[in-house]
Amino acid sequence: MKKHVFQISVVLLIVILVVVSFYMLYIHVPYYNYHNNLNQIRNEICEQNNYEYKDYFSEYRGKHTYYMLKVNMNNVLSFVAYDQELKLVDTYQGNVADENAVKKEIKDKYNMDISQLEIGYENQRFVYYGRIQNDETLLYVYYDLSNGEFMKAVKLGE
Repeated sequence: MKKHVFQISVVLLIVILVVVSFYMLYIHVPYYNYHNNLNQIRNEICEQNNYEYKDYFSEYRGKHTYYMLKVNMNNVLSFVAYDQELKLVDTYQGNVADENAVKKEIKDKYNMDISQLEIGYENQRFVYYGRIQNDETLLYVYYDLSNGEFMKAVKLGE
């Protein structure tokens, strides 16, 4: 009987080792490398351009990929967009629409709550964009960053 318990324990430990190894190799390591690469891109942009980073960085994937940063540039709060070659595409230094007002407009228009809006670069303009998803559809909404006006919505599904 003790021999069977030992064999079952060894098999169970081997299964656990295989599951943990799979997780580390195919999930954790690629996720870590991806985010580490994004941090290096952010740091490189800030260092090369002497920006003071202001706690906003995201990778925007539309038709093209842009890196969006909120920085202090010459003592002016600015949003900058860089392409994949880390070249400056555009800078925005004006007033920013109230994010809560945009969320309220989305709720009124689509009768759905949106938890978070990101900043992107679409149609050569800085935008708020968000994703709303339910069981049947996925909806991307775009609002102008400067005034909060609706720009477009892209609906997938249904």
